[in-house]
Amino acid sequence: MKLRQSIFTLAAAACAALQLASCSEELGDSIFDTHEYPLNQSAYTFPLDTFVKVNFLEPYNMRFIYKMEYIGSDKEKNLTPASYENSCKLAVLTKYLWYDSYKNQANEHDVFLKKYSPRIIHVIGSKNLNTSSGTETLGVTEGGTKVTLYRANLLNPSDIDNMNEYFFETMHHEFGHILDNNKLHPTPFNLLSNGLYNSAGWSDTPDSVAASQGFVSPYASASYTEDWVETLARYLTRDSITLTKLFQTAEYEWETVDLTDKDKDGSVSAKDYSTMLKGIVDIDTIGYFKEDKSGKGEHKVYRRVCTRDNNDNVVLGEDGKPQWKANGIGARQVLENKLQYVRDYMQNQFGINIDKLRAEIQAKQFRKGSDGKFLEETYYSDLTRRNESRLLNAIVYKDPATGKSVMDNLLDELEKYKK
Repeated sequence: MKLRQSIFTLAAAACAALQLASCSEELGDSIFDTHEYPLNQSAYTFPLDTFVKVNFLEPYNMRFIYKMEYIGSDKEKNLTPASYENSCKLAVLTKYLWYDSYKNQANEHDVFLKKYSPRIIHVIGSKNLNTSSGTETLGVTEGGTKVTLYRANLLNPSDIDNMNEYFFETMHHEFGHILDNNKLHPTPFNLLSNGLYNSAGWSDTPDSVAASQGFVSPYASASYTEDWVETLARYLTRDSITLTKLFQTAEYEWETVDLTDKDKDGSVSAKDYSTMLKGIVDIDTIGYFKEDKSGKGEHKVYRRVCTRDNNDNVVLGEDGKPQWKANGIGARQVLENKLQYVRDYMQNQFGINIDKLRAEIQAKQFRKGSDGKFLEETYYSDLTRRNESRLLNAIVYKDPATGKSVMDNLLDELEKYKK
């Protein structure tokens, strides 16, 4: 099972002495000195220092801190700073994919971001692993003023899915918490999955089972507040192919089959079981996984529920294919209802059309053909053991006319400060 072992932590921290502003007070025009901000022109970091000052601090009153500050880090963890090279990439992509996109779509433009943007983005190079729970903290927001991002040294613009999973979904997720703290999301949303939230066991839930329960991700099932921001973040960052698979998955029932006992008595091995299913079960959606979590031969299979006879054999339909059981709780409709709540909230509270915001983000990430449609490629997926389709990366694509990619051009904007 390719379980997303990650957790977004909302630190509901009270106002502390080290915070830059009182949680109960309105933030003024600036909590930093934007006019007297000394920069060392001889330092090799001068281009990035200038870029974040000009593009974040001055227009939005936000400090982008990439030189890890111990006092503002999780001192219980063994963390390492972000490299200068990856900090540059993350800074320009944060502006391009997050700040510029919101700026273009918000009615108030710069006013919206200056009012609701975090006051600090603190970048850490290493992972933040939680050994006791087997999870990984991807991001933390504190008091609605600071967002900490981890894994910067693993940033790879060539892998859009990875970049969205570990960075930009985190950004939109944490920003969603800040917006929700300022203007609370509608209470009826909390009732759509009432009784299904699992704060303790979400990390053991595969994507497919979560989808069949009406959640966009396993972590969305942790609580209604996480469900809310995950719905927003996933919609903004996931491409159309991935979202289509998610909604298709939600149409069916999914189950977990523990093969440990079968392995022990020798009746069937997990490998044999997987082989048996290849010709019988169509594994065309997310969430069909098998894993040995303990290293002791404990195998589990996550599969769509289909009609079976008394001997547990799959009953095939007239077309020779399994007959899948439809989802009993209408999970797809639940997902659509949740998305509509988020859509209405962002429009009514902040004047932001998230469909247009998503369209802009997608257009920046993926290539389009002359007809304006996104370009796709076929690849072999180890996950589903079949050919899949995915959109083509626009961030690192080299324009034949210039020989440069979007990533190159973004970094050029930063490097110009060397002069």
